[in-house]
Amino acid sequence: DAVPMVYPYMIERDGLREFLIENKIFVARYWPNVMEWTKEGCSEKLLAQNLLPVPIDQRYEKNEIYYTIIKIQAM
Repeated sequence: DAVPMVYPYMIERDGLREFLIENKIFVARYWPNVMEWTKEGCSEKLLAQNLLPVPIDQRYEKNEIYYTIIKIQAM
């Protein structure tokens, strides 16, 4: 009965977030303040940089989820 809002996809691939946004796939950025408050290489900064919250909630149809998967694989 419960549907998660996003799939927490961890990836170290430069440009994927921007690529998805260019292809009309909304990708939130959580914890922007962490980038300023932490040192390079710490786990909090890596999480803020590399967590890609892929939208999968009830607003999306199957074809939209497949479109998102195809775009992620294409990058």
